[in-house]
Amino acid sequence: MSETTIAFALESAGMLLALAMALGATRLGAAQFNLLAPGDAEAVPVFHMSAVLAGLLCGIALLIVAPHLDAFAPREIFAENSAWSVDLREFLARYALPQDTAFGTLADALRGRGDWLVIALAWASVGAVVFGCLAALRFWRGWNRLRALLAFLSLTAWIALLIGYVAHLSAWVAAQLSFWIFLLLLIALQRWRHRSRVAH
Repeated sequence: MSETTIAFALESAGMLLALAMALGATRLGAAQFNLLAPGDAEAVPVFHMSAVLAGLLCGIALLIVAPHLDAFAPREIFAENSAWSVDLREFLARYALPQDTAFGTLADALRGRGDWLVIALAWASVGAVVFGCLAALRFWRGWNRLRALLAFLSLTAWIALLIGYVAHLSAWVAAQLSFWIFLLLLIALQRWRHRSRVAH
């Protein structure tokens, strides 16, 4: 077996492991929410939706203030020595979690410093979190109130982290696949065109 084949096999295994980690985190976050939430939480859909919305807003906000945001440009992803040309271990060390500078940038945005879009997203995130917390306090009493609050914060955090992880994972996988990704897209396009013709 050639060194090229071995290297490709290792890269493929790394990508599959990274994808499995994303799926595992998704299931773990859902399981934790179900464990913490009050038994009648399903009867209050606004509670679950508020956590999803807050998580999405927080995740997007953390993503756009990442110090390496320019690395998501296609020309950077497919560059020969791009920031994504790293192995799985280095990828997880660099990109699995938001960097401290991202939280600092969001804190500055809440003080009115920075781009208007970042400021708007930062305050929208805070508003969504506050709304979810108030919903937990409004719909439940006693021990269930604390459970609802913890469940909301837990799901919000999981979704926010997954948004960033999946975005970074997509760029990393695209960089690892390199020109193969264009071949896959071409095959998918051809199959879609073929199905469209058959349908007509």
